[in-house]
Amino acid sequence: MFASRGSAVRGLQAVVAAGVAIAGVGLLPASAHASAAAAKSYTYLQFKKNSKDPSNSRLSLVYVQVINADKVRTHTVASWRAGSGLGTASNKIGRDACKSNQGWLPSATYNIGTFYSNHVGTVHGVAWDIGNKKCKGGGKSGTLRTELFIHSEMLTNGKQGTSEPTRWDGNSDYKSYGCIKLKPADVRALKGYRSNYPKPTKLYVS
Repeated sequence: MFASRGSAVRGLQAVVAAGVAIAGVGLLPASAHASAAAAKSYTYLQFKKNSKDPSNSRLSLVYVQVINADKVRTHTVASWRAGSGLGTASNKIGRDACKSNQGWLPSATYNIGTFYSNHVGTVHGVAWDIGNKKCKGGGKSGTLRTELFIHSEMLTNGKQGTSEPTRWDGNSDYKSYGCIKLKPADVRALKGYRSNYPKPTKLYVS
């Protein structure tokens, strides 16, 4: 009789212990999932203007690896020569962000819109639409710069054309009417990183 009661007690203890263990195991994945959901790595693009030579500015792809809430690593994945505007060391108009079709794009934060592998329009081929942006100061404050892209010079299918603006001829082609321009090999390299990294949604211009 006493043996049976002891067995029953031990059995009850085992059930309670198992229930606690199951509850504990059930809580751990939920907590882990919450942490994983909160920690989301991302990328962004950064365009650094070169006032001495706007056609020799830099566009960089930056990766922010969020390991957890307290541990974040940031590193530049790649950086390329890029240009914006028609500015030179002596051409100040090309450094006026309020000068449509001449000056470089305004310093600001841009939302990166649609990505195109084969864009057709004012620009061709690989392109990122970065939208429109109003300038601040430097002439007519508030001028809206429109149809801004990150692009190169190529045909819609990505191949080189036989004449401007679908043929890359060298460093002079880094100049633009305000868009950010890369040489064909570099714009394809930037496109290639879309397969291995989160797609950038922000562009920071300064």
